[in-house]
Amino acid sequence: MARSTMILGAVLAVMVLCGAVFLLGGGLSARLDVMTAGAAEFPKAYQSIRDIVASDAAPQRFDAPLPDDPAACRLEDVTITLYNRGLIDAEWVSVSVEGAQGDIAVYSVSGEGDTIPARGSGIVNLKLIARADGGADRAYRVQYYVYGMKREIVVR
Repeated sequence: MARSTMILGAVLAVMVLCGAVFLLGGGLSARLDVMTAGAAEFPKAYQSIRDIVASDAAPQRFDAPLPDDPAACRLEDVTITLYNRGLIDAEWVSVSVEGAQGDIAVYSVSGEGDTIPARGSGIVNLKLIARADGGADRAYRVQYYVYGMKREIVVR
């Protein structure tokens, strides 16, 4: 009886260890870098953004309308650097923005769908247009999968 108890105890310990590695080892951490510029400084880019927003090709749209005057807008380049310190790859990374006051649209996203390797890092880049008088306090929801289980972190 004692021998079977020891074997079952060892099996339980291995299962608990594997569960802990799975749950704790698949988490991402993030660093956020934001660069802003006035839309009037980049007239060609502003016209391109107007075309994207008008054709509904923007990955994400918010409530604020796009003004005709580029001086009333600011462009934001947001880089989210993701770090995977765990032992399991984070797959199918996607990002969505919880808009702030005056946000108009996310007009470009790169790095979505990528895999962040175990013990590695990756980058997701978003380009936003917002009203110049709007707020900049927004949240970025990063979703990813670890062995088919959906996980999410919020970066502010």
